[in-house]
Amino acid sequence: MSTSPSSRFPHRLPDKPRRVRRGLKLNVKADRLGSNRLSRQWLDFARASVGDAAKFEEGMNYARLGQIVSLDILPGRIEAAVQGRHAKAYRWALSLPRFDHDTIERLIHALAGEARLAHGLAEGEVSDELLAVLESLHLGLLPRPGDAVEPPTCTCPTIRDAGGSGWCKHGAAAAHLLTERLDGNPATAWTVRGIDPIELAERIRLKRTIDSGAGPATAHQPPDRSIAAEPVALDRAIDSFYDLRPEILNFETRLARPEVSHVLVRRLGPSPFPDSRFRILGLLATCYDLVSQQVIEETVDGADDQVR
Repeated sequence: MSTSPSSRFPHRLPDKPRRVRRGLKLNVKADRLGSNRLSRQWLDFARASVGDAAKFEEGMNYARLGQIVSLDILPGRIEAAVQGRHAKAYRWALSLPRFDHDTIERLIHALAGEARLAHGLAEGEVSDELLAVLESLHLGLLPRPGDAVEPPTCTCPTIRDAGGSGWCKHGAAAAHLLTERLDGNPATAWTVRGIDPIELAERIRLKRTIDSGAGPATAHQPPDRSIAAEPVALDRAIDSFYDLRPEILNFETRLARPEVSHVLVRRLGPSPFPDSRFRILGLLATCYDLVSQQVIEETVDGADDQVR
């Protein structure tokens, strides 16, 4: 007779896992998982780590049934809550080391000469060429089969009785759901290593600019100080402190589309509703484009009016 570990009196557990309302489910068939190189490597790693084919398939069935309460990709850690037959969901976690300062510098140096890869990095791409560069540096965004990785932990009885760490069906369930997320957004893997790909792309661009001898790019053309008005003591300019002076017309800006599209939207990170059919980040990106275009058009029209 199965018993609950939190009860003094034995009672029968359900034969099937408890249902989860609004649980996270796989949206594709198992044979369609692993649509890119990174997600395939991760799924192969999880399969090899679990070892038991029946246990791995049971984890996949958990994911299809929606038994995963939550899945969080955090810097240095992947966490999941998976509902089993007990009343309380099991907590599963896999720790992966973040990239340290020296590792990031090596990566920046390697990618500084690869403008196309750096641009793709800013666009959320994780191409085979980028993975090849990482492998040449003996790095990986996620572990691959054969990599020495500290076993995950889980609060389920199986892992508890095995010493507290190891792969179980709950970890297999989380691995399947993460594979699906990587299929849709492989850049999610950067988060595990503690890296913002947008910031990394900007640092690569800056290094490329400095290496070219051009020096850091400026955001605007500084005004001509030779025609600036003489400074006025604050107590004599209180009434006109916020008034625009004619010198403002000499302040030149370079209005242009940014090199990296949707910077503000990308800094929001992955959508908090990854399983929703409503593409909120896509809508925000469209709004971002419309606002940018409107500002550019109004600025150009205003400049034309001044010329006329």
